[in-house]
Amino acid sequence: MTTMTITPVRRTTRPVGLALGSLAGTALLVSGVWNALFQAHVTSSGPPALAAGATPEQGMRAYYAWFAGTVAQDRAISIVAMVGVTGLVVLADGVRRRIGDSDLLGRAACTAVGAGGLVWITGALITMGGHRAVGLMATHANPIDATNSIAFTINVTADAFNTAAFVLLGLAMVAIGIAPVRTGSPGWSALSIFIGAVSLVVAAGYVEGVDSITTYVLGLLAAVLLPVWLVWTGRTLDTEQPLLG
Repeated sequence: MTTMTITPVRRTTRPVGLALGSLAGTALLVSGVWNALFQAHVTSSGPPALAAGATPEQGMRAYYAWFAGTVAQDRAISIVAMVGVTGLVVLADGVRRRIGDSDLLGRAACTAVGAGGLVWITGALITMGGHRAVGLMATHANPIDATNSIAFTINVTADAFNTAAFVLLGLAMVAIGIAPVRTGSPGWSALSIFIGAVSLVVAAGYVEGVDSITTYVLGLLAAVLLPVWLVWTGRTLDTEQPLLG
């Protein structure tokens, strides 16, 4: 007679990965929902309508006076998102260190996730500083044409950073999904591939300037898909379960 024994997956005594994944996931969920509500002018007023008979200069002054009042909330959303993205970078590095040296694709993909996160954070910091400068210029005696030109430059630069970040994240997540990386469930690989595809859609939204994509599809990615991936990955890293299949 043969006997079958089942060895349970052992966990570390401190669920650091789960805690980090939960914190980062919560931060992305809050920032994703908050940003969608902010962009839809639910948590802030909409831009002022151009008054009848107003000149273009008067219209721009009214717009940037309104814009200055939104800078603080926009900055708060970015700071919360940075917490989540930082957690994504750390957990991706944890996956990279767990998988074997033979899985070059998986290790490179995890590095690319971290690079994408750092690119996004860099762009967010530039945007935060630039928008604050625009807000200060708009509320002081400065030429409104110069203020408008600076705002345009900042927005184009921010879109470039966002595009690069989501292209890196998209390609990296697809690579993680098809690499020989396993968490004990094929669902994790499928989720990684899906996140990669959605990230590439978001990148295309920035390239084409489609606000509905950069607001609502990005909200789905930040508020639902990435939090699930972060918690799932953090929980797996707390075990002695191998990630290389």
